[in-house]
Amino acid sequence: MSMSNKIIFIVGNSRSGTTMLGRILGGHSNIHTFDELHFFEHEFDFNAQKDRPLWNKDRLLSLLERLFTTEREYEHFHAKVEQGKYKSEAEKVILLANSMSPLVVYQSFLNYETINNRKIIPCEQTPRYLFFVKEILDAFPDAIVINMIRDPRDVLLSQKNKWRRRHLDSKRTPLVEMVRAWVNYHPYTITKLWVAAVRTAKRLEVNPKFKSIRFDDLLQQPEKIICELSEFIGIEFEKEMINVSQIGSSTGSDSPEQKGVDPSRLGVWRKGGLSDVELSICQSVSGKEMIRLNYLCEPVTVAVWRRWISMIGFLFKITIALLLNLRRTKNLYETLRRRILA
Repeated sequence: MSMSNKIIFIVGNSRSGTTMLGRILGGHSNIHTFDELHFFEHEFDFNAQKDRPLWNKDRLLSLLERLFTTEREYEHFHAKVEQGKYKSEAEKVILLANSMSPLVVYQSFLNYETINNRKIIPCEQTPRYLFFVKEILDAFPDAIVINMIRDPRDVLLSQKNKWRRRHLDSKRTPLVEMVRAWVNYHPYTITKLWVAAVRTAKRLEVNPKFKSIRFDDLLQQPEKIICELSEFIGIEFEKEMINVSQIGSSTGSDSPEQKGVDPSRLGVWRKGGLSDVELSICQSVSGKEMIRLNYLCEPVTVAVWRRWISMIGFLFKITIALLLNLRRTKNLYETLRRRILA
């Protein structure tokens, strides 16, 4: 099987439809979509790479065993690595890479696993890669990046309910991750992250290999949007791509037997679930970017003291969240700089 040099990266703010788009593209006869590998930031630091461009074999084997575990195990990114389980395949990947560079080995892994699934184009969908697009495109000249954008109020509601995924046919989510999801949620934090994401995307729009898609448009006109996206990627549109299972929502149980893009997920926040305080904080923080992206703000009035009480909760949660996430990134300062100060 002839391998393509192309790599597709799906990025965007969390809970913006990246997983669904990954499943849509994975329905193409030539594309294999990976689960969220979290290679960049969690395993690989671009800043540190400048001083240590090559890794030793043991470190590369450890990296590959984690990537294989993430891709193949039922629990995915949360799965515990069983040392040695994928060692023989990891050694094959290093041989195919013919390099001790972690970037080259990472691409070799993508190609190996894509061929293993009888496809030719790897598609990696990890939302936070949005903040590394420039470095990714420099490292992989043939890559293309698709960015997902969603109404911040729908993102807010989805993030608010994310911890409930453990009870919505997603039993594989560990309890600690459920707690992390609850602690990570606050309307101010989530909205600031959304603003950082859309501002970062706006700066990248001049790059011909970067394309933004509104999740709202995908829900309303799936065939039209996927046809346009197929042309951007350089593949033939296939009808089967839209016939995806309806899973992954944080506001309803998984329905894998139901196929197709579900338009009822558009504007879910209007059906309830967000308080006036949450809406007020969201719209006041993101108002300028909402207007630019044609999301209309709803009139909402909230007493100042209620917002102040909410911000006290923010200080508590952000402190706990930082402690819980210390080990999930190679460089916490760089992570905060890119996501909060964008």
